[in-house]
Amino acid sequence: MKSLLILILSSFSMLSCQKNASKPLGISAVDPPVLAVDTVISNTSNFKGLNWADPRDNFVDNWLILSGLNVHDSEDSTMIKTDIILSAFQNAGANTIRLPINPSTVLQEYWTKYSSIIKEATTKKMKVILAYWEGASSKDGFVDDSASFTMMWDKVAAKFSNNQNVFFEVMNEPHGYSLDSLKLLYSQWIDRYPNIPRHRIILDGTGYATGVDSIGDDTRFDSCLLSFHFYTWFNDNYKTISDWEQPLKSLKYPQRTINTEFGVPMTDGSNYNDNTNVNVQVAYLKGMTNELHQLGVGGVYWPGLRTGDSYSMFSFDGKKMIVNNDSGLRCLQYAWNEIVQ
Repeated sequence: MKSLLILILSSFSMLSCQKNASKPLGISAVDPPVLAVDTVISNTSNFKGLNWADPRDNFVDNWLILSGLNVHDSEDSTMIKTDIILSAFQNAGANTIRLPINPSTVLQEYWTKYSSIIKEATTKKMKVILAYWEGASSKDGFVDDSASFTMMWDKVAAKFSNNQNVFFEVMNEPHGYSLDSLKLLYSQWIDRYPNIPRHRIILDGTGYATGVDSIGDDTRFDSCLLSFHFYTWFNDNYKTISDWEQPLKSLKYPQRTINTEFGVPMTDGSNYNDNTNVNVQVAYLKGMTNELHQLGVGGVYWPGLRTGDSYSMFSFDGKKMIVNNDSGLRCLQYAWNEIVQ
């Protein structure tokens, strides 16, 4: 009887081992289909967003640990903090977050927690933009390693291609590439993932994501979205509100463009409602948000949360989120068409 029991238990053990052995290692499970929270694809006005960044400016060679989180947090603790942060973003009017990815974060064990953050955002009916950031050791505007870059995107695409609220930004600020070489990178990426709809693919402009028109001109990228960045130091000649309306006014394809990064200091006490003392940063925020509102261009502020960044719209003390500048937030909400002015 004892021998028979041992034989039965051994059989169960072998079956269990065979079952586990049949599961490919390192392959991310494909999530079930998730329908889009909105179906507007004629313009980008429904991208009302905030960047949630690593304190190290997202340029890291190891795991990306988003501000407010700790690498040693349990999964439960990670999700509790994530819920607090995302809820504060939503209460402010945001429906989109932009998150960095890199090969270390996606291809190593931290992906379990990181992908849970992404899924939590989509569960809360938010759109998620996933953007590749190069590492700190290079910062030259090129993909660091083509093989790991491809493996990373293979895994991300396999997991989230069926989730219509996840958007794929091939590379953040690809300033190392010439126009032709950047177009080649983009066309190869699109060819590799034919099942991802064009309106969920986001392509940064050349340089520091300013040259969106030259990317938009290429018919190979028709229907893809375009990622545009503009900060005060991009043009020293701009001083007035009218000046700072020009970067967005001059866009050739505003209906396809998302302003995925723009921002000014939020922790220095600036009053962005002040119409009498309009310095450059006040003029910038008013001008940019005026045109985002007027043109219906999506706006993703940099950053919504980044520890130690004076531009951060929020701070997080571990238990609650704090708005750093109410007047700045009002400008952003106006850009999103959440309030009138």
